[in-house]
Amino acid sequence: MIVGEGPGREEDRSGRPFVGRAGRLLEDLLASIGLNRGDVYITNVIKCRAVTATEPPRDRPPAPVEISACAPWLGAQSALLRPRILVTLGRHALEAVVPGARLGQVHGHPQRRGNQTILPLYHPSYALRNPNARPMLFDDIHALGELLRPSRSAGPP
Repeated sequence: MIVGEGPGREEDRSGRPFVGRAGRLLEDLLASIGLNRGDVYITNVIKCRAVTATEPPRDRPPAPVEISACAPWLGAQSALLRPRILVTLGRHALEAVVPGARLGQVHGHPQRRGNQTILPLYHPSYALRNPNARPMLFDDIHALGELLRPSRSAGPP
């Protein structure tokens, strides 16, 4: 299960998570470890687009009150799917799943929580805004490949 922060303009239009530029980069990241979009469940912490009050509206990070309001839906998705591995994309997704964790300290390092492994990664949009971070993101996603290696013969995660 992959958890992003919230839908952007393209996602809001299509009703599907990660369909814009960040989604294409996410697909490249997954392909680098032998996965495709259909092998994973992708969702967001908040379920509707967070925008500024300016004209035209611009995407903004989700507010704590929005994250709290959407927490029951994310919890229900996780309870239904019971993912063995949960990948968080960005600091807001990480904070929603592991309160108090600092992305700069834990990115790319799996964290055990009960029967689940949390893998924090920077959000693909971060690498789009900061091209120097792109190699780090590709390095970090390989931790997911390593986590999946023993179960590959059993089918998709």
